[in-house]
Amino acid sequence: MSGPAGRGAKGLLTETTLANLEIAWGEREEEARALSQLGFHSTAVALRLYALEIQLKIAICRHLGLPSLPSACKTHDLSELLVFTGRWRELQDSPHSPVRLNWDILLAYSQAKLNNLRYQPRADLDLADAANIDEALDDPVNGVRAWLSKRP
Repeated sequence: MSGPAGRGAKGLLTETTLANLEIAWGEREEEARALSQLGFHSTAVALRLYALEIQLKIAICRHLGLPSLPSACKTHDLSELLVFTGRWRELQDSPHSPVRLNWDILLAYSQAKLNNLRYQPRADLDLADAANIDEALDDPVNGVRAWLSKRP
C-alpha cells in the first residue's frame, strides 16, 4: 500500500530506492570528474557535494536495512543526514581527527558556498577550494568517502 506523494506505507520514499541512489551516486561522481577535466570546476564541485549527499543517503538505507530512503531523510542538510547514518557520534567523539577535519571542510563549503555556485561565473571559484574538496572527499585513509564506505 502506498501513501501520498510516493511515500510507502512504512514512511519510505518509494521513488528513492537504494538501487537508484547507488546508480545516481556513481553517475554524479563520473559527471563531476568529466566536467573537472574540461575545466568546469564550479559545476564539478557542486556535483561532488551532491554525490556526497547521495552517499549519505545510501549509508542511511544500509544502516537501517531499508530498500528506500525514509521520508524523514528528504533533506539536503549534510549534518542532518549524518545523524541517520549512525556515524554522527564517531565524529563528535573525535573532533580533531583528520576525518572530522575533512568533514568540517565539506560541511562548511556545502552550507556557505554551494548555493552561490549556481549564480556566479565559474571563474569565481577558487581552485584551491576545489582541490580541498577533492582531497577531503578522496583521501584514501582520511577522506570522508573512505570513512563512509568502511561500514556497509
